[in-house]
Amino acid sequence: MTDVRTSADLRHARVYVSVLGDGGAPSEPDQREATLEGLRSAHGYLQGRIAGELRLKRTPTLEFVYDDTTDRALRVDALIDEIGRQ
Repeated sequence: MTDVRTSADLRHARVYVSVLGDGGAPSEPDQREATLEGLRSAHGYLQGRIAGELRLKRTPTLEFVYDDTTDRALRVDALIDEIGRQ
């Protein structure tokens, strides 16, 4: 999880997630989709856990969104390493 943005009325929460690939490499599209699908599948369970912790009248509805910030950072890191080897 990299960030969570809630609506002003706390009815909706957009949860941004990053997915690392094998060995800490950038993720592949199928890995990202599988991760997001798993989170969507666990939506009810996660919503229930959050409801138990927050003690709000209404628990925000969760929406999971892929955040490519980590992939971009890994790419920049790889480019810097490549330049350093030259």
